[in-house]
Amino acid sequence: MEYSSSMKQQKRFAGPVMGLIYAFLIAISNMRNYFLLVNIPWYATQFAYAAVILLGIVWIFVSGNTSRINTSMNVMAVQMIPNLIIVTWSIALWVRERESLASILRGSSLALYQILLLIMLLFAGVMFGRKAIEYTALSFIIANTLILLDVMRRYGVMSTITGFAQFLMSMGSVDNVISTKLEVQDLTFGIGILLVYYIVDGKEEHWRKFYIAALAFYFITGLKRILFPALAVGIVYAVIARLFSKKNQVFYTVIIGLLLVAVSLGFVILIRTDVWFEITDHFGINLMGRKRLYGHVKPFYTISPVYMGLGFGRVSKILEVLEVTGNRRLHCDVLRLYIELGMIMSVLWGLVTYVFTYTFLQKTYSLRVARMYFAIALLMFVTFMTDNTIEKYSPQIAWHVLPLAMVLREKEAFAESLTKKIIPDSKRRST
Repeated sequence: MEYSSSMKQQKRFAGPVMGLIYAFLIAISNMRNYFLLVNIPWYATQFAYAAVILLGIVWIFVSGNTSRINTSMNVMAVQMIPNLIIVTWSIALWVRERESLASILRGSSLALYQILLLIMLLFAGVMFGRKAIEYTALSFIIANTLILLDVMRRYGVMSTITGFAQFLMSMGSVDNVISTKLEVQDLTFGIGILLVYYIVDGKEEHWRKFYIAALAFYFITGLKRILFPALAVGIVYAVIARLFSKKNQVFYTVIIGLLLVAVSLGFVILIRTDVWFEITDHFGINLMGRKRLYGHVKPFYTISPVYMGLGFGRVSKILEVLEVTGNRRLHCDVLRLYIELGMIMSVLWGLVTYVFTYTFLQKTYSLRVARMYFAIALLMFVTFMTDNTIEKYSPQIAWHVLPLAMVLREKEAFAESLTKKIIPDSKRRST
């Protein structure tokens, strides 16, 4: 009896300790674009992910708990399909062009890092189950807090407050040294995704109000303006979808998913034919240099079903040569995916991301999980139109950890309710 009680206490203690280790590893990886605190090497992200995977393997052998492995593998496998499409199609294109093995490995490394990220999340789910969301949110908060403290140390508390206040009052239109240091876009995108979850669907989470307050604070310090409409779209969908019956909710969501694919293709056509620029010029919309970037890549693609793409990462290579300002990002993932994957494969990527994954989660697990996944997919779609979030690690972590942890939470809740029915409270307390 004493041995059993001691083992339970050790397991209760080991979980939070492993969770904090995971949170700090992900926090450090999320700070890879911020070099003021410490000189974080470029491979810190991959090292952190590998460390989490190693922790997960050790945890499985030490604890002997394999109950979450199958579920975690199934959920992450379906979320890995879009990345596999990118990798396999890109490699096929490069092999056809007879590129060297070294060039193929370099070209596919970015997409392979994303797959490594998903494998890391698989082990996070195995170790922490429903708490994977909480520890991920904690990692974002830790990273932002360390950055904020370092900015205060370097520039002073009052200068930090004043600089940020000026930036906030201008709604992000006037930058200063403080706002530039605090605006870690990668983290801000991830924080916006977790905010949607905690606001809409995180009622069972412990410390929910704390996480909403902390995430909202750092969402504001990041002040990525595209995230305000993106956040609104995700929240509105999640709230309104609940008003429909299950049948209608699934039907209309699939229709929306198909529309997202059609809008993506239509947006590329508008850009390629310059109609998009005529519209933005007519309404006086400032594209902030995107017109020049889109012009650089225009000669490298066509609007045709037989256009097969250049391979993942090739747009950055083109801009590296042609862009005089040194900007290697197209700031439009919708256009980038089309150029790099071609018409057919970019449409397939969209169908898998917006329709198939939602349908799989709804049929295999629950409508609640699928609804949250699609709410975040809508948020990400808005950012895909104007930014390069498809290769940012923090939003990918937040997006894909949510359905995994939610599925595990539902399975754990079901197992607990089943245990309560089979074993009376008095007997469970005596053991």
